[in-house]
Amino acid sequence: MIDRMMIERLRQRDETVLNDIKDQYGDVCFKTAYSMLKNKEDAEEVVSDTLFAVWNNIPPEAPDNLGGYIYKTARYIALEKYRLNTAKMRNSAAAVSIDELGDCISGGDTETDFDERQLSKLLNSFLSSQPEDSRRIFVCRYFYNMKYSEIAKKYGMGLSRTKMSLKRTKQKLKEFLAKEGY
Repeated sequence: MIDRMMIERLRQRDETVLNDIKDQYGDVCFKTAYSMLKNKEDAEEVVSDTLFAVWNNIPPEAPDNLGGYIYKTARYIALEKYRLNTAKMRNSAAAVSIDELGDCISGGDTETDFDERQLSKLLNSFLSSQPEDSRRIFVCRYFYNMKYSEIAKKYGMGLSRTKMSLKRTKQKLKEFLAKEGY
């Protein structure tokens, strides 16, 4: 209900809604950006750029899930900033974690060989069918770009258990996507 009210205020061009959006979603956007960029100033800039993008895009767009829309926008902006900051460095943590998933998708070129929306739906479907522990570990690694040791510490488990869980989930994902034609 709050999201719908915020969207309506955006349509009415009520600038005060940006403060409410920042209060509601700013911390999550900041944490996501910081986990990718490892720089406080850049993460703060991502939050500001996200608010600007939301202000410019909501009318005419009206997302069903405002939080998801804001989060996805922040993640995209952070990723673009990350790419800009590390254009000459190809061994980044995010690139490594995404590359780890590349073998799950046939063809090798993960940017052009699939319809991103369909793959996103398949990934959501797959993750919702997995046990909660496996799903959380997978999301931490491949969505939040967390290191194995950080995930293990967060969930109070051993490093080898964390790695094995990811390996098994990745194998299941590979089989699932193969059945779906990827």
